[in-house]
Amino acid sequence: MKRILITTFTITLLAAIAGANGPGGHGPEGYGDDAGAIVASNGTIFVTSSTIDTGTRTSTTTIKAINSSGAMLWSASLSNIGRLELSGSNLIATNVTTASVGTVSTTLTAISSSSGSVAWTRNLNGRVTSLEPFSAGTYAIVVVPATTSSGSASRSLVAIGNDGSVLWTVSLT
Repeated sequence: MKRILITTFTITLLAAIAGANGPGGHGPEGYGDDAGAIVASNGTIFVTSSTIDTGTRTSTTTIKAINSSGAMLWSASLSNIGRLELSGSNLIATNVTTASVGTVSTTLTAISSSSGSVAWTRNLNGRVTSLEPFSAGTYAIVVVPATTSSGSASRSLVAIGNDGSVLWTVSLT
């Protein structure tokens, strides 16, 4: 019964957000991405919405935590995140950047699912293409692009602990 109520609440909440954002899931000014939701095993729902500043080409994602009774627990905002994954007691956000010399890096930011505060950040050389939670942290697939036109990209699997430490790295190429 609890799952049915949580699912019904989530669908209703998402429909309300989509309706408030206007046609196509965009905000009143026509900017932004569709809202999304992640549901934790304790019933907490993490709802995300993004807005894009067309002048600076930056995005801001707002994360709201709502408990299974419908009360908002906290709200936090992050800039330029690509995806969000629930892993243990943290929400892991990715932010991929490319330097002027062409090197790619990804910043992982862990947001505490209980408070909304930043738990840790970790920079990885390359583009994180996949995040998969496991009991002690998160696995990340990292791709480092080739440095020359005749070179090839390298791939690795990185295990990141719940505290943000790198547990181990294995080359996949």
